[in-house]
Amino acid sequence: MSFIDNDEKAQLILASETDIARQLALHVIEKPVPRVWMIFIPILFVLYFSKIKQFESSLKAFAEHHLTPRRMILEAVLAAEKGGQPVNIEQLLDRLGNLDEATRGLCMDWLSALVGHFQLILAAEGKTYPELIQSSYRYKEDYLSFCRKIRTVEFAVNQELLSAIDANSSDLLQVTKMIDEGIHNLRAEEAEKIFS
Repeated sequence: MSFIDNDEKAQLILASETDIARQLALHVIEKPVPRVWMIFIPILFVLYFSKIKQFESSLKAFAEHHLTPRRMILEAVLAAEKGGQPVNIEQLLDRLGNLDEATRGLCMDWLSALVGHFQLILAAEGKTYPELIQSSYRYKEDYLSFCRKIRTVEFAVNQELLSAIDANSSDLLQVTKMIDEGIHNLRAEEAEKIFS
């Protein structure tokens, strides 16, 4: 069995994270639904298409914002692996912006978990993303345990960020819960496919 190098593994990881981000965006952002009577009033149909374009733009923006820190972490892990150095998590933390102490602590946990996850995958043997995950975690329950850990930390980070910006909006809280639920469901589906 031939294996792939770390750059190829990183591309597989990024492709999987990109797919998860897109699916999560579809879970969180509501798609406009056309009404049957719109076909009789052309201007309303034009407005509907405008809303569809806005929806597609929102999906893309959401997915990219979800993916950006993961890409940054993966690039740092890959660079550290190539250089034979440990990942500088403090430096990654600084790149996230000016965070208060409580948020920094939670982000440190989140970064550490993702760094460890990506390092594990880069050290694994396999030619496909499912093979790399199977090699990394061996058992579905081990992978789901990681997923629960990262879910808990991400939710805590999001809650802390909301409190830091004094966001009591029920809409923001609802979106945070939808993201949490969406990630949980997507990772559970992913684990089922990989370990079935």
